[in-house]
Amino acid sequence: MKANRLVFENSIDVNPRSGIIKFNGNRMVLKSAEALGLFRRDIIQTLNMERAKGFLLRYGWACGYSAGGSIEKIYNWKEINELIMAGAAIHTLEGVVSVQIDLLEVSDDKFEMEGKWFHSYEAEEHVRHFGFSEEGVCWTLIGYVAGFLAKVYPKEVVVYEEKCRGKRDEYCKFVVCTKDHATAEQLDILRYFKDTSLADELDATYNELKILNNSIVYSDSIHKQMTHAMLEGYTLNQLLHLLGDALKCSVAIERRYLMKPIGYYFMHEADEHLYVGASRTKKEFRHEYEILTMKKQLGTLVVLSHQEMTREQEMIIERSVTVFSVYLYTQMQIAQSQWKRKSDFLDEIMNWQSSTEALIKKARNIFYFDPSKNNRVIVITSEHEEPETLHSFLTTEYLNIECFIKNQEVLLILEECEQNDAYIPNFIKQLTTCLKERFKQSVFKIGAGQSAEKLEKIGSSYNEARLICQFLCYVTPLQTQSAIYENFQHIMLFLKTTNPRELLQFYEEVLEDLLKYDVQNNATLIYTLEVYLNQNGNVNKTAKALNLSIPGFRYRMEKIESLLRDDIRTGDGRFRCQLALKVYYAIEALGIKK
Repeated sequence: MKANRLVFENSIDVNPRSGIIKFNGNRMVLKSAEALGLFRRDIIQTLNMERAKGFLLRYGWACGYSAGGSIEKIYNWKEINELIMAGAAIHTLEGVVSVQIDLLEVSDDKFEMEGKWFHSYEAEEHVRHFGFSEEGVCWTLIGYVAGFLAKVYPKEVVVYEEKCRGKRDEYCKFVVCTKDHATAEQLDILRYFKDTSLADELDATYNELKILNNSIVYSDSIHKQMTHAMLEGYTLNQLLHLLGDALKCSVAIERRYLMKPIGYYFMHEADEHLYVGASRTKKEFRHEYEILTMKKQLGTLVVLSHQEMTREQEMIIERSVTVFSVYLYTQMQIAQSQWKRKSDFLDEIMNWQSSTEALIKKARNIFYFDPSKNNRVIVITSEHEEPETLHSFLTTEYLNIECFIKNQEVLLILEECEQNDAYIPNFIKQLTTCLKERFKQSVFKIGAGQSAEKLEKIGSSYNEARLICQFLCYVTPLQTQSAIYENFQHIMLFLKTTNPRELLQFYEEVLEDLLKYDVQNNATLIYTLEVYLNQNGNVNKTAKALNLSIPGFRYRMEKIESLLRDDIRTGDGRFRCQLALKVYYAIEALGIKK
C-alpha cells in the first residue's frame, strides 16, 4: 500500500441508519472547528495556558497513537516511510491541517523529519480567542505526530514546532528527531507528555485557586488593618511596621533625591546596615513599587528581600500601596494648607494689615522660627525641579530651619547667628553646593534678603530675595547661582523699580566700550573711573589716590571720556556712570564674567 493512494472515499464509512461514522475502522464524530476552538478556549481559561498546553499535547498524542494503530493494521505497509507518509495523509484527510513533508530520513538509529502545516485550524482558533502568541500553539498537531510515531517507530522521538501561524509566521513548520539528537531546549517538551489526567489538572487548579483565595482574604485583612490604623492616626513608621510584619520583610519608603527614607521598618539590624550601606549600588535585594496618585509619584515603597516576592506578598503590597498613596497624599494636602497659611502671613506683613503684637502672636502659632530674633528669608527657584521635590529634600537636610512653598518658590527662614558675619555667606555657599551635588542636571537661583531685625521686616527680606533670584535669572540663566543682599544693597532700590533686563542693558550700554578696552589691553580704566567718581571729580585727589602724575591721570581720563557714552563732566553723566559701576561690581562680586 502506498500513502499517496489513500483517498477520503476509501477511508470513510458512513452508516445513515445507525448514525455511525468510521474512518479507517475507528468511529469518528464530526465537530466544527469553531466548536473545537471554544473547547480549547474553555480548557485554557480553566487550567491556565501552561496546563492546557500539556493537556492538549496529550490529547493529540492519544489521537495520533490510535490513528497509527488503525492504519498499521488495516493496510500492508512494505516500508516504514510509507506508513509515516500515510499518517500525514490521514491528518490531511481528517480536515485538521494540510501536511507537506519536506524531509524524511529513517534508519535504525536516527530519525529526521521536517514538514509544513497549512491552514491549521488550531492556530486559527487560538488567534481568534487569544490573539498572537510568542510560541507555537499547534499543540494537538504536535501531540498527534508524537503519538503516531510512538506507535509505528520503536525509538522515542521529539516533536516541536519551529514556525507557527499562531505567532505571525507565514506557515507552521514541524520538526522531528530522535531523543538522542535533540537539544536540551527541544527535550523540554517531553515533560508535557507525562501521564496526568484532566481530573489531576482540575485538582491542581482547584488547589491553586484555594491558595489564591486564602491569599486574597489575608491580603484584604492586612489592607483593612492598615486602613483602620491610618484613620486612627498611625505614623508612617507604624504603618510600615504593620506591613513589614505581614510580609516578614524590612520595608522603607523613599522619595526622589532624598539621601534617607521618609519612613522605614527594619526587622533586623543587618537589614538596616544593608539598606544604608548598599541600597544605591546593590539592587538584587530591593523590590521597588511606585506610590502614585493622579499619575503623580509620591514616593517609592522598597521591600528588602533576597527572594522573589510570592503571589500573596505581591497582593499585600499592591493593597498597601493604595494605603500609602492616601496617607502621603493627605500629608501633602496638610502641608499645602500649612504653606498657604505661611504664605498668607507674609502677604499680611507686607500689606501691614495687623499690629506688631498681633503679628508676633500669629507667627508663633504658624512658624517654627523665633520672630523676636534676627531672621533672613532665602528664596530658591528652579525651572527643572518641582517645588515639592525640592521642599522634601531641604526639610530632610535642614531639620531645624523653617521651609515652605510660596508661589512655586521654596522659602527658608534662617535665624542669624549673632557676632558671626560669615554665617549667612557660608550657609548660602554650603546650600548651593548641596543642591548642585544632589540635583546635577538642574539649575537653581538662590537669593537671601537682608537681615530682618523686626518681624515686620520679614516681608521686605522676602521681596529682596525674590528680586535677587530674578536678577540672577537674567545674568546667568544656564547655571546655578546664589547671592545675598549685601551683594546688591547699593542697587536694590533700582531692582525694586526697574526690570532686571533693563538694568543689565543700561550698565552694558554705559560701560561696554570701557570694559572691552580693559580686557583687550589688560588695563584698569574701570577702576580709574570708580576712584574719580568717588573723589567727586577732583583731579588732584584722584591722581594722588591712584599714585599717578597729573599728566598721566589726564591721559587716562581722556581715554575714558572717549570710550564712555556719557559725559562725566555733568551731574547726570556721573550719576549714570556711578549706577552702571554699582551693577558691574555687583556682578563681579558673584564671580560672573559679562
